[in-house]
Amino acid sequence: MKIHTLSIDIKEQLLIFISEGFSIIECAFADRNDQKIFALEAVWITKVIGYFNDVFPTSKETNQFLHTPYTGLIYAGMDAVVQEVVNRTDNRVQILERILDKLDIYYQFEPESLNLVVQDIDSFSQVRGVNHRAVEGHVHNGFFNKDEESIKRAFAEIIGESFVPNDHGGETEDLYTSRIRLNGQRVRTSIIFNGPGKVRTSQTRTKDLGAGGDQLERMMRTDSSKLYILQSVKPIAQDIVNTFEVFIKDQRSKGNHCYYCIIDGQDTAEILYAYGYLD
Repeated sequence: MKIHTLSIDIKEQLLIFISEGFSIIECAFADRNDQKIFALEAVWITKVIGYFNDVFPTSKETNQFLHTPYTGLIYAGMDAVVQEVVNRTDNRVQILERILDKLDIYYQFEPESLNLVVQDIDSFSQVRGVNHRAVEGHVHNGFFNKDEESIKRAFAEIIGESFVPNDHGGETEDLYTSRIRLNGQRVRTSIIFNGPGKVRTSQTRTKDLGAGGDQLERMMRTDSSKLYILQSVKPIAQDIVNTFEVFIKDQRSKGNHCYYCIIDGQDTAEILYAYGYLD
């Protein structure tokens, strides 16, 4: 089952809740007769349940946290209400620890890297079963000789996008869509396509993108997408990777947890082969 939150973020929050639970127990032992500890417990429970309801796809964790039975201990000189809070909180801290330990067993999470490969994208899932040797006759030294318009329309059909805009010199991307699925969820995506007529050298560089060589930068300066894709029929030069990394990190620092994906000539051929567009 998939969760649309980073694993590291959930683990960090669970550790915070565990620490807060121990703080409640500490307060109870510091003043064994202060029934105000009941209010601290109530606030803590509300925070935990609210977070579980926002993050987890089922009520399993909430029910574990609220309804797992336990055997309480007796603490000499402690008020009965305070004692009950200590026992409940200790039990729930243990439950949080078990949830933390088994998190990776039960769930799949958002990718933590900046860069996705095409196999990470659900909309292109069929490419996961393609052996690279299947497209050897179509790719020569990394070059896949297929016209850009055909590739763009094939991609649109694969992801279920019915609107394919015509190219013009000033666009920030060649295709903007909300049809691509990532981690089980539809995400807004910006795509640049680069056919054989736009790349004169053996590798695609930033200067090959757009009439002024600045299309990648213009696309990345908008923060409306969760996924940014560059497709080319040739291998991709390192300067494109560097540019993507800078802009993705900048967007993430502003709260847009986005990704980039580079689809080179061989990846393009494998996608088209997987979906029946190549012999």
